[in-house]
Amino acid sequence: MGWNIRFIWGEGIPAITGLVGETQSMMILVSALTVALATTPGEPLKGQLYAAIWADLELNAMIGNGNWPASLWYNASSGKTPDLHIRQLQCVQTDRGQRCSFELHRDNGPAVVLGESAPETLECLASFAHDDDGGAWSVRHTPGHGHSRTTMTCKTP
Repeated sequence: MGWNIRFIWGEGIPAITGLVGETQSMMILVSALTVALATTPGEPLKGQLYAAIWADLELNAMIGNGNWPASLWYNASSGKTPDLHIRQLQCVQTDRGQRCSFELHRDNGPAVVLGESAPETLECLASFAHDDDGGAWSVRHTPGHGHSRTTMTCKTP
């Protein structure tokens, strides 16, 4: 059995059926539409989200709060900010803040940190929320065992 792609609503919007049922097909469609609606945030939001990403990476590198690939990536840097980059930030406004995808890129290529390979580039997702006072943005965290866990997840492309 394979995937069948059909168009629904007469609008050319694809739905995937076959290996998945109608409910899963609709979930996939909603996810695809959400990705398609993502935009690059303008200033000052873009700068605020970048600051939140850097703050979360620094915290994660010190205590390892749920994003091991990003911790390795960050710790493999030369210690100089210019060799670390956030690229291709794309966000969707949600009822709880922003949901964004982005790349983390390090200029000095792949490296070994703590005996593990740290890639040059990572693809990441994160949820962002305003601080309690409605001011600065931060990467949302969930309760963990001892430390909270970041919602930022990264993987090697």
